[in-house]
Amino acid sequence: MAIDFRKCLYALSDVMMNRPAPLRLFDQIYMKLPDMLLQAEAASRWFNEKSVLFVGDGDAIGLTMAHLSANDLIPGKPSKIKVLDFDERVINSITQFANQHGLGDLISAELYNVADPLPEDHQRRYDAFYTNPPWGASNDGESVISFIKRGIESLDPEGMACIVIGDHDNHPWTHQVQLVVQKYFVAEDFRLAEMLPEFHRYHLDDSPELTSCALLFKSAGEYKQYESLPLPKESLQNFYGKGIPLKVRYVRDRTNGGKLMTRDVELEPIKMEE
Repeated sequence: MAIDFRKCLYALSDVMMNRPAPLRLFDQIYMKLPDMLLQAEAASRWFNEKSVLFVGDGDAIGLTMAHLSANDLIPGKPSKIKVLDFDERVINSITQFANQHGLGDLISAELYNVADPLPEDHQRRYDAFYTNPPWGASNDGESVISFIKRGIESLDPEGMACIVIGDHDNHPWTHQVQLVVQKYFVAEDFRLAEMLPEFHRYHLDDSPELTSCALLFKSAGEYKQYESLPLPKESLQNFYGKGIPLKVRYVRDRTNGGKLMTRDVELEPIKMEE
């Protein structure tokens, strides 16, 4: 199909205006507008007629896919999109946008943190999952694997996954993390089906040249049973960068879905068992 870029950008600007302000402490670094469109177009084709779980979605790619595909602006359309995120502002923004634009049957969102087991009603229920997690520069990709684990736990036996992580020749750690991710998927009987290298740029002041890739994996093995367990304490260390562990369970929205400043949040800590 021919894509009307003007109409796509108009629709995408509505999504961008709806996103809450990013919290840099939690690696909420948003993808730039042109790349959001390219990524949503690719993912919508990959996930056509599939149920998709987003394990985190500060970028609002899920909402972009829903809005553009529902208006026939990009090819492909998922059958259902569920977004899980630990930021209540993200949840509220998706819910309100979906209600305003008649997308409630296509996309919904609920509060969840990857440190917790995946709720049973999301286990083994989806055709695909998508995640753009903290990229793991300070923990050898452990933060990426934590998100991938939850995604795999959500998949049916023939599932697929799109992973967005760092990819740049001037940042060797990005290639090391890619290797960790690919080895993990191979061990779980997934194959790398497609890669879009150095595909996205971000609003990142301290490293504006840093790009990311999109990796598409497809199940190539037999059905496996997974037990969803809390993340071990060692997986929480350096989660968002060196010396920045995962210790906040939820970012609570004090604006009730409003558009006030980033400071209008409340951080609900993880209660660690002794």
